[in-house]
Amino acid sequence: MLLKPAGFTLLELLVVLAIIASASAAVVLSLRDSPQTRLQAEAERVIAVLEASRADARASNTAMRWHADDQGFQVHTLPTTGPAVHNMAWLHKGTQASPVDVLISAEPVQARSRLTLSHDSGASLSIGTDGAAAFKVLP
Repeated sequence: MLLKPAGFTLLELLVVLAIIASASAAVVLSLRDSPQTRLQAEAERVIAVLEASRADARASNTAMRWHADDQGFQVHTLPTTGPAVHNMAWLHKGTQASPVDVLISAEPVQARSRLTLSHDSGASLSIGTDGAAAFKVLP
């Protein structure tokens, strides 16, 4: 009686490896951040800086100005003297803010404010405050 060899052939192993490689590539590509997810991360940073600046303005009884440009954003005390209190680069190139200036007063209740972050890809989202509440992402 002849014994049949046990195990897999080389071709079967190569087919299984090709399937695993294809599935892995699909998963890695699907995990990449979308432009909207990138903007959400930027918005969370901007909100944190705006809220910290509100607290600083109230504690020092000094108004501040948040200013954005193509490279990032800064917070300066008013009148502008010396270096920026906060100076941060955008996490992702192509991010822009409109309007580029937001006034942060030393008063407990701020003026109503809305800020739109956009990306070169066309994605955008807005953050804002009604003046009394904290800044948040708006629908």
